Amino acid sequence: MKKIYLILLMFATVSVQAQSYAEWKQSRQEGYKVYAQNYLARYAGYQEKVTKQWGDYARMSSAHDYVLYKEDLHQRVVLDYEHNQILIESLNGKDLDVKQALTELAETSVGGALSNDPVLSNVKGQKQAESLLHTITGTDDVAEVMSKVDVAQADIGDATSKRIQQVKISLPTQMVRDRAAPFVPTATKMSEEFSVDRSLILAVAQTESSFNPLAQSPIPAFGLMQIVPNSAGKDVNVKINNKNQSPDEETLFQPDENIRFGAAYLHILDSRYLKDIKNEKSRLYCTIAAYNTGAGNVASVFHPDNKRSLSLAVEEINKLSPEQVYQKLERELPYQETRTYLKKVTTALGQYQQLEVANKAQASAL
Repeated sequence: MKKIYLILLMFATVSVQAQSYAEWKQSRQEGYKVYAQNYLARYAGYQEKVTKQWGDYARMSSAHDYVLYKEDLHQRVVLDYEHNQILIESLNGKDLDVKQALTELAETSVGGALSNDPVLSNVKGQKQAESLLHTITGTDDVAEVMSKVDVAQADIGDATSKRIQQVKISLPTQMVRDRAAPFVPTATKMSEEFSVDRSLILAVAQTESSFNPLAQSPIPAFGLMQIVPNSAGKDVNVKINNKNQSPDEETLFQPDENIRFGAAYLHILDSRYLKDIKNEKSRLYCTIAAYNTGAGNVASVFHPDNKRSLSLAVEEINKLSPEQVYQKLERELPYQETRTYLKKVTTALGQYQQLEVANKAQASAL
């Protein structure tokens, strides 16, 4: 009788533990759902305020842009990292002071901007002291910026919609590559830790954010490598960091941590989800596409019935040359965004690899 009681007690304990884990997991999932809903609600609320003022010319911060509005929302500065330009704009013909706008950028740190962002809520006490001006121009010297860049002034819009005065400051085209330099040491370290090509890490970061340290998008995704907390972020936490939870905004806006999450996710895609793809180059192309759209969507391109199942898809991939794999992805991926993404990353990857070869040749010649 005592033995039967102990067995029943053991099963009851296991049942309670299983139930407790299921409840804990559900609470985690519900917690993230609430967090994402709150973020999107803040985004939509602020977007509505901006649209009331700017109409069709409303603009929000994104993966490649950071937009700072004055408190009354009548003036703004747009840091366009992808197109290497700073736009200083005002409504209804208000005078623009270019020097003052650049000075304010030089006096505002990345950490300060993140802490005061009208959409973010959990990015407090950031220690990133680099100024906003420095992140896009490489200097804090306002006079130097004003003397070395092309400045164009124009009016956009019209009297029937919104009349906007604009000053455009165009920066040298190589600035995107120059902005990669501060992140090379971390990319190198993560390359070694996760056995991922450093050039690939940099190419993905460039394509995702143009090295905008304030990158955010309403997916939501955050930081240099645009980590989605509940997909790539949670995958890395579960499989690499032994945490069954999504990373928070605070973590993902720390550049070193963000690059670590991005490199770790590339490692997971390459060494786990897509590991049975035999050809290294074919696996690389699929990894790049999967970083943007998920391994399931990549599988659907090759699966005989267009299903999001990897086993049969991999069999088909292994019958093709790398060039055929690339062409099929470029032609048949479900979303145009991912097809464009694949092209951009592979182009940037080649450029970074060429740069590494040139740097090594230069170093050996000295």
